[in-house]
Amino acid sequence: MWKCTNCHHVEFTTDKPERCPLCGAEAEKLVPHEVVGIKGTKTLENLKGGFGAESQAHLRNMAFAMKAEQEGYSQVARLFRAVAEAEAVHAFNHSRLLGAVSGTQENLESAFERENLASRVYPQFIREANEEGNTNVAKILSYSRDVERGHAKLYKKALDHMVAERETEYYVCQVCGYVSDGVLPDECPICGAPKEKFRKVV
Repeated sequence: MWKCTNCHHVEFTTDKPERCPLCGAEAEKLVPHEVVGIKGTKTLENLKGGFGAESQAHLRNMAFAMKAEQEGYSQVARLFRAVAEAEAVHAFNHSRLLGAVSGTQENLESAFERENLASRVYPQFIREANEEGNTNVAKILSYSRDVERGHAKLYKKALDHMVAERETEYYVCQVCGYVSDGVLPDECPICGAPKEKFRKVV
């Protein structure tokens, strides 16, 4: 594994990349990074696979919980949320063992770089969806692209807030994922959803 000293991205490859795939820093910015005792083992591969599987299971169970709630099955929804939380614990533990969690400032910087990267891949996804006639999918992907750009700005702002020790509130649009910083908007600037579709993050 290689860790970029510029953006703190950890690349899970054996061979040293020519550049950081996240921020583009040159090879001299990449230093060896390992979890003691598991380099080159099946254990390492299992942790990486487990992290992906547990993260997906968390999100899948949250989606199942929402559907159960909509259909009036509150107890089943509660079960799905409980299992989703357990899967999140598993994913976090795998992430920690893989060395993917640093200090808060480094995490904000890494998250900022990752959001910038994510927003750059969406134009291709949107174009391909449109070319294949999947305009509804293209619309959802457009929401994601626009929201990812906002996430990067929020992370940058959070770094400033952290230094100044300022606090703010966040509201998330439950339709497209837009995050509003400090103000509950009357309508979502990305998808047009009314303010009732926003959830305050506690």
